[in-house]
Amino acid sequence: MSRTALAAKPRERAIDLFKGLLVIGMVYCHTLQFFSDPQAYPNGQRIIDLVNLITFSGFVFAFGYASQLAYYAKPFRQAAPRMLLTALKTLIGFYVSGTAYRLFIDGRRLSWDNIRPILTIDDMPGWSEFLVSFAYLMLAGLVLFAPLRWLAERRWLGFAAAGALLLTTLIPYGSIHGMKLGPLIGTRDFASFPVLQYFPYYLIGMLFARHRIGWSWKVLAGAAAGTGLFLWKWLSAEDRVLPERFPPSVWWIVGPALLLYGYYLLARRMEKVPRPFAPIETLGRNVLWYLVLSNVLIFALKSNQPDTLVSALDGLWMALVFLAVVSFGVWITTKPPRSRPAAPDIPGVSGVSSDSSVPSSTRRTIRQ
Repeated sequence: MSRTALAAKPRERAIDLFKGLLVIGMVYCHTLQFFSDPQAYPNGQRIIDLVNLITFSGFVFAFGYASQLAYYAKPFRQAAPRMLLTALKTLIGFYVSGTAYRLFIDGRRLSWDNIRPILTIDDMPGWSEFLVSFAYLMLAGLVLFAPLRWLAERRWLGFAAAGALLLTTLIPYGSIHGMKLGPLIGTRDFASFPVLQYFPYYLIGMLFARHRIGWSWKVLAGAAAGTGLFLWKWLSAEDRVLPERFPPSVWWIVGPALLLYGYYLLARRMEKVPRPFAPIETLGRNVLWYLVLSNVLIFALKSNQPDTLVSALDGLWMALVFLAVVSFGVWITTKPPRSRPAAPDIPGVSGVSSDSSVPSSTRRTIRQ
């Protein structure tokens, strides 16, 4: 395919809308985690649990979908540099968010001794470690470039491989130690979003993009079965405790399937009416910006106003304010100069997700 033809190819707006919906939920969840109290506002905790269930898996799906369009449809030599650049940008996002957490929330001094462990991934600051997982995810997609592209061409074999990957949740997490291994294969030492266990969503995202999957009774049945298993496990558990999230159990991995399929179908419908949903699409086009900058704003405000407490409704308005502030910053930074036309818009993959580990002193109040 020529460069001219590639530049003329329309952007996949539906997946941007899908990511935009996830961004709204992600920032809302983070806002409630820092500025609400589940004992005073139990509805807020229910929202947090729901968003936690769908957000990271949703972004992994979107990452796979966009990667199929932007990378796997191209020769390896052309795709590899861009994949490496995406991984690097995501890692830099981790550095910024992680440093902000240590400075504003933990109150540490800005010194080389405090920054170096973050740069070498020997420290996993709260609400930031999932960015390392996305950097790993892109590197895994690069290393497995040929087999993943081969699987994406074979629809049912690809879905079977995604199902087989669920067996990775049986890994003996307790025997895995090391800060750099947690985001890759899971551990019980700290909260992590292991790439291996969430990889089914990446592969399914590739399959959806490659085979233009929309409404399908078969997909609906499979997604409903996954969420049904999650509900059965949750409702049958003593005290109705949610299935294990850190590290993820198979129930947690399959749990959001039906909701995410609903998000996907909704985004495809929203795509047909572009103007009212343009702001949401903008969120989806700049996920990394919104994630990192909203984190910095939340950390800074929490440090300055530690006693602020909001209800679920007030938390929504606060989250929208955070998004508006970040939107202004994104607009100022990314708008093209008037003296020259904007560059052609080619589908990209800057999507990421939600929530992370916290120090033991705050874990019970924020993540109970």
